[in-house]
Parts: sequence; structure tokens; C-alpha cells
Amino acid sequence: MAEVNLNVSPAGSVRQAGGPYGDAFVSDLMPRYGEWSKRGGIYVSYVSAVATSLAATASIGNIVWNPPGSGMRLYLSKWTSQIVATSAACTGIALAFGFQTTTPTTTTAATFAGSCKVKDIVAVAPQARAYSIATVLTAPLTAIVLHHNTAAINTVGMGQMSGDLEGSVCVEEGGFVAMVALGAAAAASAHTSSIMWIEVPK
Repeated sequence: MAEVNLNVSPAGSVRQAGGPYGDAFVSDLMPRYGEWSKRGGIYVSYVSAVATSLAATASIGNIVWNPPGSGMRLYLSKWTSQIVATSAACTGIALAFGFQTTTPTTTTAATFAGSCKVKDIVAVAPQARAYSIATVLTAPLTAIVLHHNTAAINTVGMGQMSGDLEGSVCVEEGGFVAMVALGAAAAASAHTSSIMWIEVPK
């Protein structure tokens, strides 16, 4: 077993067990997102029972905008999506990317938007803004397919779809993301979703 010297500022150098190629051995004692959650840096937006639209200037869905001046970068992590009523023409749900430096208009707030660090009866608000309805200047661009929707869904609803973007999408100040429909908009009150992100100071 080799040892790896780690330069830790301002504490200096730390010696750690490692492998023969300079790799460090670490243990996974904490949950994957535990440290960011403890710091209060993870947030979630939840939108219940809306007719999620195609990518459009008049957007309905789960929309997260990083306003200029927030001082944050948003790294997207986990998402969840349910189509809970028959939406035969909606073939799926995707994530779309957009950008604007002015506040969206004609907005309705997300059902919930707040920190995943639960420490009070009132949720800690994010620097980002989360909406279920927003009018944006330019329609966002559909970028990542999240899941397929079957046309034959019954009133019981489909199984929950979820995934983890693992920080692969970084939203700079002025950027926004939106869950959008594929094929056609979801039926009235048919789509429920959540988007989780980490706010990292620039």
C-alpha cells in the first residue's frame, strides 16, 4: 500500500493511504449528497397536477430560473415525473434549456420550492426561482429526454419515473430549465414533477 500526499490549504499537507498509481483510498461513510444537504445547498421544486406544455414561450411545467445576480451556479441532480391522467398525445417528458436576463412574466409559483435541509416549519427559499407557469422571451430548446409516456394510461396512473442528472447540467445566471412535454401537452392536471439542484457559489 502506498501513501498519497494531499495538499490541504491552509492546513498544509495530509498523508493518506493510496494505491500504486497515485490514487487515494477514501471511504463512503456519508450519503452521496450528505455534505451539501448539511450545508443547506440542495433545493427542490415540486409542481403538482399541471398540463405540462411543449417547449414554448408560454410555458407550463416545472421551470427553474437562475436570476442574474444570484451569485450561484445550479447543478441539476435528481428529478421525478408522473403522468397521472390519460394524455394519449403526450409521448413523453423532456428537459429543455433556455436563457434570459429579465424576470419571466405571467408567473405562477411552483407548488413548493425550498431547501432540502429541514430545520423549520417554513422552507428556506433558494436563490433560484421556481414556477409552474411562466412566460419567457424565447421558447427553451428541448435537450434531454427523461421518459416515455404510454397512451393507454388509465386513471390509476403510471409508475413513477425518476433519475439523477448527477450535476451534468450546470445552469449559469440567466439560464433556466423546464420540464416540457413531447408530442403534445399533457392533459389538464395530468403531470406532477420535481427537480432537485445544488446551488454552488461562483
